[in-house]
Amino acid sequence: MVDWAKIRDDFPTLKRKIDGKSIVYFDTACMALKPKQVIDAICYYYNQLGACGGRSIHSLARETTELRDAAREKLATHINSRSTNEIIWVRNTTEAMNLVANALHFEKGHEIVTTNLEHHSGVLPFHKVVKRKGLKLKIVNANEEGLFNVEDFENTINKNTRLISIVHTSNVSGTTAPLDEIIKIAHDYGALVLSDDAQYFPHKKMDVQKSDVDFCTVSMHKALGPTGVGFLYGKEHLLKEMDSFLVGGDTIVDVRYENGEVIPTYLKPPHKFEAGLQNYAGEIGAGAAVDYLNSIGMENIETRENFLTEKLYDALKDISGIKIVGPQNAHQRSGLVAFKLKDIDTAGDIANFLDCDVDDHKIMVRAGAHCTNPFHYSLGIHPSEGTARASNYIYTNEEDIKILKEALEKLEDILENS
Repeated sequence: MVDWAKIRDDFPTLKRKIDGKSIVYFDTACMALKPKQVIDAICYYYNQLGACGGRSIHSLARETTELRDAAREKLATHINSRSTNEIIWVRNTTEAMNLVANALHFEKGHEIVTTNLEHHSGVLPFHKVVKRKGLKLKIVNANEEGLFNVEDFENTINKNTRLISIVHTSNVSGTTAPLDEIIKIAHDYGALVLSDDAQYFPHKKMDVQKSDVDFCTVSMHKALGPTGVGFLYGKEHLLKEMDSFLVGGDTIVDVRYENGEVIPTYLKPPHKFEAGLQNYAGEIGAGAAVDYLNSIGMENIETRENFLTEKLYDALKDISGIKIVGPQNAHQRSGLVAFKLKDIDTAGDIANFLDCDVDDHKIMVRAGAHCTNPFHYSLGIHPSEGTARASNYIYTNEEDIKILKEALEKLEDILENS
C-alpha cells in the first residue's frame, strides 16, 4: 500500500509559499516537480564529482562514468530494452526526433506518416526531411476527442511508407494511441515506427520488446528527472545502420589525415550518437528518477493516476461554463484535462487568474496551444486562444482538485456577474 501523503512530502517545491500562498501544482504534463532523492543525486555529482565521464581515468572520472553507465542500465531495464546499446542520451524528446529524422536512411519515393495530434516535435523534423529529400508526408487525423481509428492507418500505410511518427499519449486530449495495432500494420508493410513517449513514460509501464516499437523518445523532465536530459531507444540493428547525427569528441575510434582527406572511424551505438561533453549530472539524476518511480511501482502509479484523472475530470465537467477538450469518458484519459471557459478570450487569462487572484493558493496550470497547433485548429480553436490544461501526478491529491474546482467556480461567478 503506497502512502501517497508521504510521497508528497518528498517534493520540496510543494512546501514553498509564494506571497504567503501555498502552491497547487497542475502543470506536470509540461514539467514534473523533482523529489529530493533526484535533487540529491544531481547535487552529489556537483558536490562530490564534477569530473568528465568517459575520458579521464582518474578516480572522479571513473565514478562519473560508472554512475552514468548505471543510469543507462536502469533505463534499459525499465523499458525492457535488449541492451544498453539501444539507449542513447539526448537533451530531450525533440532532439531524439531530430536525430531519427536526420540519421535514418530515406530514399526517393519513401513516405512518412504522422498525425494531427502530434507535438510539433513529432512532425517538424520529418517535414524538413520531406522537403529536403523530395519525399511525401501523410497525415492521419484523430477525431475531435483525440481518438484514432485504426482503419485510417490501414488505409494510409503502404509499401512506400518508411516511418510512422506517432504520439503515444497526447498532451492535450490525454488519449493513448493504439500503438500495438499500428506497429503491426506498419511492420506488415516493412515500415518503422517512432513513438513519442514523453507523456506515456512517466505514467505507465513500458515494454519495448512486447510492443516491438522500433524507436521511442522520452524527456526525463516530465518523469521526475532533471531538465535537459532524455533518451532515444532504438533497435540496435537500426542504430548501427543509421548515419551519425552530431559528430565530434566521444563519437570516434580514430581520425586520420591521409592524402588531404579526413578518415574517421566511428564508435558503435550508443556512443556513435553522443557527441561531446554530456550532461553527467542530468544522466545520474535520470537514473535516480527511475529508481524513484520503481520504488513506487509503475502499476501503482497508473492506478493512482487513473483515480486522480477521473476525480479531476468529474470536478471540471460539473462547472457549467467549462468546455473540456478530448474524450468525455475519463477512463480514456491519462493524467490531464484541457479545457476552455466561456466568456474568457484566452486560456492565459484563466492561468493568470488561478496564479494571481486566488486568496490562499497559487494554482499553476498550463495555458496555450501546448505545441499542438494543428489539433487546436482542427477543433476550431486558434492557437492564440489556446486551452488551459490541468495535469496531475503522484504528488497531486484530492484537496488540490477541490481547490482548483472552487477557484474556477469563483472565476465563473465573476464572469457571470460582470
